[in-house]
This record gives sequence, C-alpha cells and structure tokens, in this order.
Amino acid sequence: MKPAHIAIVAFAAVAGWSVSRIWPESHAAAPSSVRKVLFYQSPMHPWVKSDKPGQCTVCGMDLVPVYEGGKNFDHAASDMVMLPQGSPNAMGVQTVEVRMQPLVRSLRVAGMIGEDESRHGIISAPVEGRIDGLAMTGEGDKVNQRQPLATIFSRTLLNAANDYKIALEQGSPTLEQTKRRLEQYGLVWEQIKAIPQRQPDDIYFGILSPLTGTVVKSYVSEGQFVKEGERLFEIADFTKMWFMFTAYEQDLPLLQKGQIITITTPSLPSETLKAKVAFISPNLDETTRSSRIRVVLENPDRRIKNKTYAEGVVELDTPEVITVPRSAVLWPGGTPRVYVEKGTGAYQRREVKLGRPGDTCWEVLDGLKEGERVVLTGNMLIDGQAQLDAMVMAAPTMPVIEISPEVKAYLTTVASLSEALAKDDPVAANAALAKIPPAPDNLVKTPAPAPNSDFKELRKAFLPWSQEIATLAAGMKQQFPELKIFRCPMTNDLWPGAPADAKWIQLGGELRNPYWGKQMQDCGVEVKP
Repeated sequence: MKPAHIAIVAFAAVAGWSVSRIWPESHAAAPSSVRKVLFYQSPMHPWVKSDKPGQCTVCGMDLVPVYEGGKNFDHAASDMVMLPQGSPNAMGVQTVEVRMQPLVRSLRVAGMIGEDESRHGIISAPVEGRIDGLAMTGEGDKVNQRQPLATIFSRTLLNAANDYKIALEQGSPTLEQTKRRLEQYGLVWEQIKAIPQRQPDDIYFGILSPLTGTVVKSYVSEGQFVKEGERLFEIADFTKMWFMFTAYEQDLPLLQKGQIITITTPSLPSETLKAKVAFISPNLDETTRSSRIRVVLENPDRRIKNKTYAEGVVELDTPEVITVPRSAVLWPGGTPRVYVEKGTGAYQRREVKLGRPGDTCWEVLDGLKEGERVVLTGNMLIDGQAQLDAMVMAAPTMPVIEISPEVKAYLTTVASLSEALAKDDPVAANAALAKIPPAPDNLVKTPAPAPNSDFKELRKAFLPWSQEIATLAAGMKQQFPELKIFRCPMTNDLWPGAPADAKWIQLGGELRNPYWGKQMQDCGVEVKP
C-alpha cells in the first residue's frame, strides 16, 4: 500500500473512532443528584442528539447520555484530542521535547568580490614630456614597488637635474631646494643620488611604481606626449580582496563585526573561503532598505579573481531561548498552534506566540514550557481530528420523536398532497387538503395551506409548511422506514423570494417534485441522515 493510502486509512480510522474516546468508559448514567444530563447522543453518529433517551435514527443504537462536567464536556473545553489505542502508531505520530538552546539561523547572501579600494593607486605624469618606452607588456602585469613602468623624456626634468648637479659640485646653498624640486617631479632618492654619474647623452628618466600590485589600466602608448598630472596607469593590490553584499534592515540586528562568513565562488568551485565581517555601513539605501557589508579576504597567491560573483552564509547565533521545531507549528488562519502530548493518545491544542525564526526551529515567546513534548509528525492528522470533534460538538440537536398512529396518519395525508402537486392535479390536491387533520400535539407551527384554485398560490403556501414537516421527519425515519425526504436545489427560481433547497416528504417511490410538478418532476435529490 502506498504511503499516501496508509495516511488516508489511518485518518479514516481516527475519524471513525472520533466519538468513541469522548464518551465515559461506562454508559451507565450517574445518579441524577450527582450529575446533570446535558443531552443524549449517538455513539456512532454523533450529530444525532436528543433531549431524551431513544435510538439513533441512522443505526438504531441506544443514545448515550452526555453529562455536565463529564469527560466529554471537559474534553471540549480544554481543546483536548483523544486518539483510540494504537492510532498514534498508525498515524506515525512522533513527539519532541521543547528545549532551551541557541537559535541558529543561516543568513544566505550574494555579492561581488572586488579589489580593496584602499589599496588602489593612480600613477600620473609628474611633469610634461614624451613617453619613449614602456616597461610593461599590458594590463594584468604584476609590478613591485619602485619597479620602472615607463621612461619619459622631459626638458623640465633635464633642467632640474642639471641644476642639482651644479649645486652639488659647487656646494651651493640652493642644493636642498633643487633636491626637493626633483622629488616633486617624481624622482626617488636612488634616482637623485645617481644624477652626478649620468652621461650627457642620457636624456630619459624612469617612472617608478609607488606600490606593489597589478596593472589594471594603461592610458598611454610609446611616443605619446603627456602633460603634468595626466593619467598613465592604474594599479591595484589584489593580495587583499573585499567581498561586498547587502543586508536588509530586518537582518541588521543579527549582524555584527567579527562574525565568520563562509564564501563560495564559481571561480574556485572546490573551495570554501572563511573570513570575518569587517564593516557594516551605517547608511541604508532608501529604496531597498538595505546596508552594504564588507568582508576582507586574504589573497596572497592571488587565486581569487577580481569582480567575481560569490555567495556567502553567515551563521547568526543568539543566546539560549525556548525553541520548538518548525515542522511542529501549524498555521490555520494565520494563528500558530502546536499539539502538546498530555499522555498516551492524548494531545492538547495550544496556541503559541513565536519570535525569531531559525533554520530548523522557532523561538517561542509564550505558550510552551521547557520540557513539554510537542507533536512533530502527524500533527496535521491530529488537527483534522480536532476539527471533526468541533463539528460534532457544534452539531444541532436532532430530536428523536416517538411516532404515534396520529402522527403517522398526518404524514400520510401530507405525502398525498405532495403527490397531487407533483402531478399538477388541482382537484386531487384540494381533496387531499380537505382530508388533512389538525397537527397532533402541535407538531407543526406553520399552518397548513388552505384550498386554492390558483395552483401557484397553493404551492407558495405549501412550501414553508412542507419545509418544517420535512425537517421534523428526519427524526422519524427509523420508526417510519417508507418515509423519504427530498430537496430541490432550484426552488429559488419558482417565484421572487422563494428559498433554495426546499424539502418535501414522500412515502416510497421515485422522486416526484411537488414544487415544479410536471415541468421538472425529477428535479431533486434524496436527503440522507
């Protein structure tokens, strides 16, 4: 048998036993001086109730008393669901203990891995001149600090170098001034110190990298004339990378600097990277209500590529709180509830107030205590059983009426009138009306229709009277087997204001609609208890 079929059979078994576990273990009535009988109810068909002893109108079993303050009464008031012996196993009911534990929640994020913006440099032309040589082959070249990037021919540099050489040879007091000018033109001390040894035909100066990194952009070519301050190269240091992602406003209280985040990227498919949250922006985007988060990644071997997509998981731990598994919580009507085990086969419905959600658990603010056991699996079937119980308890009382010979004769004449109306026979209908005796023991409050030659008006008067008789007849079928009750779902189309689903009674035979007559004589269905 398929699992789904097993679940259906189990639920059907529980539904079939829905009443057996709410009746007192003994059907013997307690002394009237001790307990008051609320009503009598069928043990097999709990919608059949009566204010006095009798038999079930469906199965014929004796009605059993339901006492005030008895097991059934308290059971309904306390939201308890009782399952027959063996049903919890058949339904696969499992319970779990409510515990105090950290609420673990994994926040999954996505973003981009990019360069450390604080380690990005732009190299500009220190003086105007002509680029006569490039030491790099192209973008992506790795360079070290003080490594030559290009050579420049500049008359400004040549003149400043010549002034420094003369001042050095003559011991001029302007020596320091000329040295500072060369530094302002981008020369480092090693280059300045080598000026006295320069040959007269050496007219080029090297442009050195101020930092170690990778050339990410080149703006010049050999032979290009540049002005002072014009961009030549951009260099980035990829030994440290930034993973940037956004966190929404509701998640920000759970994030803090120093938290570990596990990162994966398609460029390193078999690896996971772990790093700490380094910065949380205090400025939220007004449109998305989110903040930018920065994580610093060490990348000494430069395996992590720039501008790659990445995903991360941040584990957000909280102090210990009362928790309940997520699968234990049901949400009928948007109100969270659980079922608490109170004993073997006994479960109490409990509404709970929930706090923060975790990966597998909910934080419980109110409604449960540590150590209680809640239903983990099978709770939907138990909830279905609870709804059946509620319908049983809310079912209207259907009185069992003792049929006297006068009542039986009264119903027989009513059925004769119904038969005449179904045949569109006004003579037979008025003849049947003339034979209808007064209702015995004030059985019917609605007056019987008076004879009328207008067949439509006769049906209008017949409908409410027939409705009340059909309702009362539902409690008489056990003692009057040939009595049948039918309803027509289209009676609201007979005339303005006519009710839908009007009922009538017949004594055996096929359906014959007295409201529509021959126009739709077979319109209707039999009403079963």
